[in-house]
Amino acid sequence: MYATDFEYDGKYLNDLGYIICMFNDDGKMNTDSKGSEITFTKAPVDSGKRHRLNGTKYDECLTATFHICKDPEIFDEDMREITRDDFRALSRWLNRREFCKFRALVADEEYVPMPFFYASFNLSKIKIGDVTMGVELQMETNAPFGYTIDRWTTYHFEGGDTKVYVDGSDEPGNTYPQMEITVEEAGTLTLSNAKTGCEMVIENCTAGEKITLSGDTMIIETSDDSHDIANDFNYDFFSVGNTFGDSRNDITASIACTVFLGYEAIVKDTI
Repeated sequence: MYATDFEYDGKYLNDLGYIICMFNDDGKMNTDSKGSEITFTKAPVDSGKRHRLNGTKYDECLTATFHICKDPEIFDEDMREITRDDFRALSRWLNRREFCKFRALVADEEYVPMPFFYASFNLSKIKIGDVTMGVELQMETNAPFGYTIDRWTTYHFEGGDTKVYVDGSDEPGNTYPQMEITVEEAGTLTLSNAKTGCEMVIENCTAGEKITLSGDTMIIETSDDSHDIANDFNYDFFSVGNTFGDSRNDITASIACTVFLGYEAIVKDTI
């Protein structure tokens, strides 16, 4: 991958007057991780002639190391030193005790959307003689893969009809999306998905009520203060999913409603 700019926590490297570079190299970003590496737990059977798979897990998170320097198209050669104040400002932005959204930006972004990662950085000065001319960024992420920008879709159900949703995650399995459901008639709302087998039931809904679900944190809320949703909900949180070769989700609603749902789909790509 070739990139000269990135976005981190809503700010852009180029806006601060820096570019991605590589000292003594060809300018390409250097990745340290193979990405989505799975550890397989196996047990020998038949005197070791074959091994049974007992389990799998992701042991490592993605990492990358690359350099930045002041943009030579903005700064003259005698103005490209990174001062102590410059380094402190970069450290304040990038060296966080939390993971924030990072996304590399490339020339063909319009045609090849880049995934984003939750990351933080350790910073080291790159000196030529006694002058700091660049900064090495050692990037740590919180996952073995990246994510797409939130995929949001709106469906309108008349009641009893079925809509098709295609799950775009590279990881087979189920995901709990964030949702906002606008109920358009009073009654019991049952929202089911044939792919995952979930059947979310909420009784005593009122017309115009907005019900929100937080996704993986599994919090449900309603705009109707008089609705005792804690007792009217069956706690089968709605999910979408995919299996290898089949990403189709058939979603059915029992009463008229509008469903707005989205999530960050997993992208098995390197940084």
